[in-house]
Amino acid sequence: MGKEMDKDNLLSIAVLGVVVIAVILAAGQFVGDDVKSVISVSGTAAVSVMPDKADIFVKIETLEATAADAQQKNAAITNNVIAALEKAGVKEDDIETSSYRLYPKQKWDKDTETYVTLGYEVRHILKVETLKVKEVGDLVDIAVGAGANGVDRVSFSLTKELHKEVTGQALDNASLDAQNKAESVSESLDVKLGKICRISESNFFYEPYDYYPRDAEMKEMTVQVSEATSISPGEVEVKANIAVEYELR
Repeated sequence: MGKEMDKDNLLSIAVLGVVVIAVILAAGQFVGDDVKSVISVSGTAAVSVMPDKADIFVKIETLEATAADAQQKNAAITNNVIAALEKAGVKEDDIETSSYRLYPKQKWDKDTETYVTLGYEVRHILKVETLKVKEVGDLVDIAVGAGANGVDRVSFSLTKELHKEVTGQALDNASLDAQNKAESVSESLDVKLGKICRISESNFFYEPYDYYPRDAEMKEMTVQVSEATSISPGEVEVKANIAVEYELR
């Protein structure tokens, strides 16, 4: 009786094992059919364009015996510079303070081995935004003529409208580059491209074109404005990277 029960149990276990194996094989077949071969490629592109916006950083520096006198003189010159720029057509909202510093001007005295305060200096940087890129040099001359010490730098960039337009061009070119790469790889592997199953924009950026006057140019600006200052921007390069995944047929 006990032996017959053992045989029945062994038979049941064997049958169950066969069923489990069959299910596993069926599941493996199902998963295998569902998995699709894909190819991933990346496309890159760069579009160069002339900037249509400029930020001029005008320097106004004053040195006086007291902090109050330095601030007062700096404020007077700043008001003159702003008034001159507004008269030239720059809007009030397009002029703002970029940085403002007040600090003692000191010199090391070898005899006393201490720092001697020579006075107090105010360094005021005005940011002037303009869409008239070709007139940047004229605005610099106007600011210097009104009392500014010179220009810290000029940053050329893109307006939102041009930025959006150039971004579209860069992404279109990057997409075409990715497609060409995918077609080239598929031909080499003797496979056919299917539908696109994934697209991701991996990177997109551009750097403004910054102009920094040389020391000699700064001296010419601060001493006398005899000739029109010429400042010409370089092109701004907009770059785009895109990743595309194709199914293979």
